[in-house]
Amino acid sequence: NTGKPDELRIVLLGKKGVGKSATANTISGTKLFKEDFASDSVTIVCQKESTNVAQRRINVIDTRGLFDTYISNDEIKKEIEEKEAVKLIQDLFGEESRRYTMVLFTRGDELQNKNIEEFHVFNNKETRDQTQVTALLEKIDSMVTANGGSCYVNEMFQKVEKDLQVEQERILKDREEKMEREKKELRAKHEAEMEKLKKKQDEERKIRERELSLKGSGSIANYLRHLCRINIIL
Repeated sequence: NTGKPDELRIVLLGKKGVGKSATANTISGTKLFKEDFASDSVTIVCQKESTNVAQRRINVIDTRGLFDTYISNDEIKKEIEEKEAVKLIQDLFGEESRRYTMVLFTRGDELQNKNIEEFHVFNNKETRDQTQVTALLEKIDSMVTANGGSCYVNEMFQKVEKDLQVEQERILKDREEKMEREKKELRAKHEAEMEKLKKKQDEERKIRERELSLKGSGSIANYLRHLCRINIIL
């Protein structure tokens, strides 16, 4: 079915404090989702609410914020956090998820005169303006149609999990092989040093034995000369 589905599921993902809960309220036309204008995360667990919009059943799922930990207000860190949030979503749900994903900008009043036609802009301060919700649903319907009427399903997520597991196993194997190579290198280095030390000790021992031998030969010669003197005197 490539037409408009009778029921639509919208999952809101993003970093903490960007207005996911406020957006959920704007879409559903309710105040069922707890929201706060501070930059801290309000949603602790996922929340699902259903409502009727334009004679259709819409299920809105609000999720806990990504990177839900304290981060300073430094602008560079904020920029990195925004990029990492998008990357984390792609890593978690795989490249296939891009076909089922739309970037939604909140605080549309702050995005005036910006060339962002390829995205959708939301102004959560204008909760009574349902035209922005209708426009969003039309874009989602177009995306669903482009995907043959399908949605992101659990099998896709399981495939991503399997791919991640394979990648983790590969990384672990590479790490173990690297550690084994380093152990062999250390063992070979140690054996070479021990062999060098043994060779040095053998050379020093031979030198000492030669010196002792020479000393011993000199003592015998002196003893024989002494005996010869005694015989001559006698």
